[in-house]
Amino acid sequence: MNLENNKTLLVGLWNPQSKYLKTRHNIGADILEKFCIKNSIEVKLDKSGSFKIGKESFENSDVDIIFPMVSMNNSGEALKAYLKYNNVEASNILVIHDDIDLGFGRLRLKSGSSDGGHNGIKSINSYLQSNEYFRLKVGVGRPPKEVNPADFVLSRFYNNEEEEVEFLIEDSVDIIGTFLNDRESAVKAASERRIIDVI
Repeated sequence: MNLENNKTLLVGLWNPQSKYLKTRHNIGADILEKFCIKNSIEVKLDKSGSFKIGKESFENSDVDIIFPMVSMNNSGEALKAYLKYNNVEASNILVIHDDIDLGFGRLRLKSGSSDGGHNGIKSINSYLQSNEYFRLKVGVGRPPKEVNPADFVLSRFYNNEEEEVEFLIEDSVDIIGTFLNDRESAVKAASERRIIDVI
């Protein structure tokens, strides 16, 4: 029996270069990395060099996890390399990424939405010729008026945000786990995520 069509693909967006570690733009990969650690999933570089991959079986499906090893703006190239040898329906793909239009600490899980100006998502949409996949959008806050949004997402979180970021990552990991078993519950949990206060 071929389970390929039941496979779920998780994708964490980032810029893999070391100078971008722990920046707002890399929160998607940071969340997925924590998910791998929590579930003891080993990640290795694919022979194509385009992505790192981990594999695990959960209750309802086999799950592949990829971290593109290309720049954020070319994320679709990593999916292209992966999907060349793997058959996954668009509706079974979950991409985790930052979103400056969501308030800091907020989450939104949905499929079929616009790219919102996010170049990594634009690249994926262009390759898939579809936006009918799931996205876990992670609110990283709006930049101050004097700061260019492109510079803002490549900056690190402020000191007074760091503790909340840890909680945000943990909650996102839990939502991904829920998504693999009950998508409706995961959508609800994401929409209800709030932060109490950021001093």
